[in-house]
Amino acid sequence: MNHAAQWVPLNPEHHGGLMWQRFTAYHFAQTTTQVALADAELRHAAANFPIALADTGAGWQAIALLGLEDGQNLLVDDQGRFRAAYVPAALRSHPFGLHPDYPGRLCIDQHSPYVVERLDAEPFFNQHGELARFPAQVLAFLQQREQGCQRLSTRITALSKSALLTPWQPHGYQGSTPLYQIDESAWQALSAKQIGLFWQLGAVPLVYALLQSQQQLGRLQLYRQRKATAEPSTHSSDPLAQWQEALSSEAEYNWPSAT
Repeated sequence: MNHAAQWVPLNPEHHGGLMWQRFTAYHFAQTTTQVALADAELRHAAANFPIALADTGAGWQAIALLGLEDGQNLLVDDQGRFRAAYVPAALRSHPFGLHPDYPGRLCIDQHSPYVVERLDAEPFFNQHGELARFPAQVLAFLQQREQGCQRLSTRITALSKSALLTPWQPHGYQGSTPLYQIDESAWQALSAKQIGLFWQLGAVPLVYALLQSQQQLGRLQLYRQRKATAEPSTHSSDPLAQWQEALSSEAEYNWPSAT
């Protein structure tokens, strides 16, 4: 069930005959090594996986590190269960997403096995050719998440311009994306006035989330070792519940209800 995502904007002319299904496992993410994070996700993410910084060319991003080499997600087991208590919003919104080539448009991953032609699934559009209620709410959710990613990008840019970032090569990391972390020595050398300016910008929680998250690197290394020795995972989870509940405490996201 592994696949490369292909994002296309929803269009009633092209997709009016299609439906979508709520996923029951995370097989679709088994080759997803990194996902961008929004600001409201930081404290959840830092307790579950390493967070790195990456310069994407279109701006800085805070990314959840889910694997140690390209095409590898160590947090999805062979049964499609997510091993961490928190699932990044970018994965929980599958098969929906946004794409910079289609601003303001709700997109779907047309390679997803959860985009179907069956009549017993959920519609993308209503009888007027407009987005159905749930997809419309998902669009609002994803737009809010995108704004949260942009806020982090602004804060990371300020840290970069202040020479507070340093290249980061986590132990065992073999991915092609250059990673960065906070230069802890440079951060600790800042004056109270300088740190106060970063507080005003909202960057201090990001800094400490990055530093705290490094402790989660051992979890990825453990899962890689288990994968190499074919040790079965004993972790159990409820991905359907995680899909909506993990961000339920984040009021600003207003994750749409299933009803």
